[in-house]
Amino acid sequence: MISTLLLLAGVQFGVTKACNDPDIEFLDEPISIATSIEGKFSIFEPSTIRFNSSLPSACALTNTEGTVEFDVTNEGKVINLKILSLNPIRIHSRAILRGLRKAKALPKAFGTVGNKVHVKYIQFKKRT
Repeated sequence: MISTLLLLAGVQFGVTKACNDPDIEFLDEPISIATSIEGKFSIFEPSTIRFNSSLPSACALTNTEGTVEFDVTNEGKVINLKILSLNPIRIHSRAILRGLRKAKALPKAFGTVGNKVHVKYIQFKKRT
């Protein structure tokens, strides 16, 4: 957790960089984070959140953050996903929605509606 917080200090959102940009460090494994906005409780098992997006042929990297609203059925299925905000707009939106749909909801989140999470999909950080 602390290493993730330290990493976020060197992250720019909404900026696209080339893979060979000397000012950035390409992450071997992108980082996917979804935290509850209302601060109720954790909605997902952290290890099950994965936003996977393929790199374009030109190898451009973009860190994305935003807010997503959704419901969780009594069986634990994530439904009615809606992106409320995204920076940059539309970049990684499908990957984020797909990742949340596949994430495993914790039992205490079953049957809840109007859940909101702040999502971050991090592909690179500033070189230190």
